[in-house]
Amino acid sequence: MQKRFILLLAATPFAWACGSSIPEPKQPMADAESASRSAREVGADSQPAAKLQVKLADEQIAEAKKLIADGDNERASYVLLRARADAELALALAREQNALVEKQKAAEQSNATLTATGAKP
Repeated sequence: MQKRFILLLAATPFAWACGSSIPEPKQPMADAESASRSAREVGADSQPAAKLQVKLADEQIAEAKKLIADGDNERASYVLLRARADAELALALAREQNALVEKQKAAEQSNATLTATGAKP
């Protein structure tokens, strides 16, 4: 009886460790890659601040892939959260820059129209 108890007690940590493994962060990986791709499509690569954020996101995605290959899924999940945040920041910066460019074009067009009609801006 005592031997069974000791065996059970010795085997419990191994069973607990196997049951608590963290699954591969597939959805966070997809979210981070999607955000990075979206930022590029909006033009983040042509704007220095946004380009830096996309680069950071891509580096973190690559790091997360290595961590997943090594079996460190928990740490990979956290790295992917950072990657997604950096990619979304790049997306916001790119959109902001695009809005500023559109604003400038609209102001110039408005001034040109006022000049053509003889009105003062």
